[in-house]
Amino acid sequence: MNDAHDPATEEDIAIAIAEAIGCEIGDAFLVRVVDVLRRYMRASLVLIGVGQGTPIDHTRAIFALRDGQGVQDISYDLTGTPCEMVYSEQDNLVVPCDLAQRFPREIGIESYVGVPLRDAQGDVRGHLAVFSPEPMTQSDRVAGLVAVFAQRVEAELRRMEFEAERDRLVADLMRQTGRLRVQQQINRNQNAYKTRLLGVIAHDLRNPLAAILSQAELAGALLARPEPVVEKVARACDKVVANADRISALIDATLKRVREEDSQLSLSPEPCDLGALIRIAVEVNQPEATRKSIKIRLGAIPDMEITVDEELMMRAVDNLISNAVKYSDPGGWVQVSGVVHGDGVRIAVADNGQGLSAGDISRAFGRFETLSAKPTGGETATGLGLSNVKEIVEAHGGGLSVDSAGIGQGAVFTIALPKGQVGHSA
Repeated sequence: MNDAHDPATEEDIAIAIAEAIGCEIGDAFLVRVVDVLRRYMRASLVLIGVGQGTPIDHTRAIFALRDGQGVQDISYDLTGTPCEMVYSEQDNLVVPCDLAQRFPREIGIESYVGVPLRDAQGDVRGHLAVFSPEPMTQSDRVAGLVAVFAQRVEAELRRMEFEAERDRLVADLMRQTGRLRVQQQINRNQNAYKTRLLGVIAHDLRNPLAAILSQAELAGALLARPEPVVEKVARACDKVVANADRISALIDATLKRVREEDSQLSLSPEPCDLGALIRIAVEVNQPEATRKSIKIRLGAIPDMEITVDEELMMRAVDNLISNAVKYSDPGGWVQVSGVVHGDGVRIAVADNGQGLSAGDISRAFGRFETLSAKPTGGETATGLGLSNVKEIVEAHGGGLSVDSAGIGQGAVFTIALPKGQVGHSA
């Protein structure tokens, strides 16, 4: 390194140092340091290396310039090099001339300056090295210059390390936050599921309880007559028992779902008579229809056996009839029918009630949805009935649809079951 020492040259070097330290940070700063050292010290190779191994016996250059050109993937064994002494002695090494005589591996290089780079704990982790094909005439000044740059490089490497650690901690925090959000959503879904089960229970128990009350009142009225009609009382009591059995079955089915901790319906399909299923559902809703002077008509019902979970399918048909009665004006009508369609069967519940708007139809089967129609006899509405029906029907591989000409034009709800769920009676 044939250093000029006139004032202008020294001033240029001082300005270069200031620019390198003040104008950049990060990778850009390290690149600039290497470039300034190469230009102002006429070095053939300048590199910032990171030690590897325990103890350190290799180094890898993270930035290097050779003859003014960037060099990638410089990695070498420290044995027999001046850089080895920087790591072993953990101190600056200045070789002003005849470098190859002391280190034969460095043939063609005359002078060398190496400065160790330490981490926050004070351990040597890397080094800054300057190689020149020219002898060094003012070694103290050159060593001091390189040391100034090395201090700034060391500080910058620590800053970058802290920044990388900060980014890693932030990434870990983001991952933990993501996990918490997922767990929060799981908890929210579980709570929603429990709420849904309670809603299903409340909704599905309402009709059989109402039937029990009406039949019990009827039986009481019959018994209060001067000449009790025992046969009618017995029929009313039979209906009370039948509806109590339905309540028990509903509770058992709900408890089974809770035990399974599964939001999907568990089906127990068995052959059952379609006509009998529809007639029972109509009979359960007859007391409420009578109270509102609504006539429930039975349309054509084919002599057909269907293979379904009878309790769940009964619940689905019951819900459709109950809704039709609930949203129909007093004096109206509801018609229930079953027809063979292609390879399946369709169960339709029609009414001449309030009808649905286009917006209602698009939201009709959503859970807890509130539609424009309102109950006409003071009944309550949970927004669960149609979504429950949809879940049951889809669990059977079928579909639920609704048609309405508009507000005040009535509606038709249709359960469509596929081929696998139906079969003609023998």
